[in-house]
Amino acid sequence: MKPGLRWGLLIAALLAVAVIGWQAMTAPDEPVFTELTPEPASPPIAETGPFAPLPPAVAIAPRQTVQSAVVESGIAVRLVRRPRLALPPGRYAEAYGKLLPEAESGNALSQFRLGNLLFECRDVPANADALEAEVEAIHQTRHRGRWEVDSPKAEIATLRHQFAQCDGIPAEARLGFRDWLKKSADAGVIEAQINLPMRLPAEDYCQYLAECTPALRARQEALQAEAVDYTTRARGAGSVAALWTMAGWYAGGEVLPQNDIEAYAHFRALDQIQAAAKLTPRFDQLLAGMKKRLRPVDIDAGEARARELLSNPRCCVITP
Repeated sequence: MKPGLRWGLLIAALLAVAVIGWQAMTAPDEPVFTELTPEPASPPIAETGPFAPLPPAVAIAPRQTVQSAVVESGIAVRLVRRPRLALPPGRYAEAYGKLLPEAESGNALSQFRLGNLLFECRDVPANADALEAEVEAIHQTRHRGRWEVDSPKAEIATLRHQFAQCDGIPAEARLGFRDWLKKSADAGVIEAQINLPMRLPAEDYCQYLAECTPALRARQEALQAEAVDYTTRARGAGSVAALWTMAGWYAGGEVLPQNDIEAYAHFRALDQIQAAAKLTPRFDQLLAGMKKRLRPVDIDAGEARARELLSNPRCCVITP
C-alpha cells in the first residue's frame, strides 16, 4: 500500500515530517520501562503571543538518564533521554487484555500504549468474513481503502498478519484509540502529546480548507488547534521534538501563522541542544540562510527568544 497522509490535513503532513525525522535521528533499540512518577496535571496551555512566557510543565517521569550540559549561549540544561515506550511483546489481543485494566485504573503509560495499540488495529477487519471480503477487494481493485496497492500479494500477507495480531480485540474498542491517547496526554505524557495529532480519527477530510464544507472546515480547524495545544504543552514540559515541530510550523506558516523570529529562535535553540547532546542533524546552514533574510534587530530578538526557550527549567527531554 502506498504510504500517504489524509488529503489536505496540514497538521498531519507537517507533524509527520518533523516527528518522523526526529524519530529516525534518535531512535535507539527499544527498551521498555514501566515505572512512572506522576506530577499534578495543569490545565490546557494556549499560546498568547510570539513571546509568551513558557508555561508550567506537566510531566510523567519514566526511568531515564540525565546529563548536565551547558549550551553555546552559556545556559545550563539537563539532557533527559527517555527510552522508547514500546508495546508489550506478543499478540495485540494479549497486550490489550493486560493494558485495558491498567489504563482504566488511570495508569497514564498504559493509556498511551493502549491508544497506540488500538490505533494499529483501527482499520483491520474485526471478523473472518470481513477479512475475506477485504482480501477479495484488494485482488479485484488493487486498492485497500483509498490507497493504491503496488503488490496485492504482499498487502494481503500484511493484512492477514494484522488480523491475527488484532483478533480478539472488540471492534468498538478499536475506535477509542484517541480517547486513551488524550487521557495520557492530559496526564502529562510527552510522547502522547506529540503523537496525538498524528493519530487522526477515521473521517473524511478535504484537500484545501477553502474548499471544505463548513462542517469539515470546522473539524479540521479543531484538529489543528488541538495539535497546537498539545504540542505547546509538550514544549513547556521540555520536549525537544516539540521544539522541532513548532520550528517547522512557524517557518511554514500553515498550522501557526508564519513568524520568522519564532522559527529562527526554535531552530537556534534546537541546534544548541543537538550540539550539547552530540546529536545530528545540526541546523547551522538553515540558520545562516534565515539570518540573510532577517534584520539585525530581528536576529537579536530571535536570539533572546532562543535563550528563553533554553531557560525552561524542564529543558531538554529527548524522546525517541
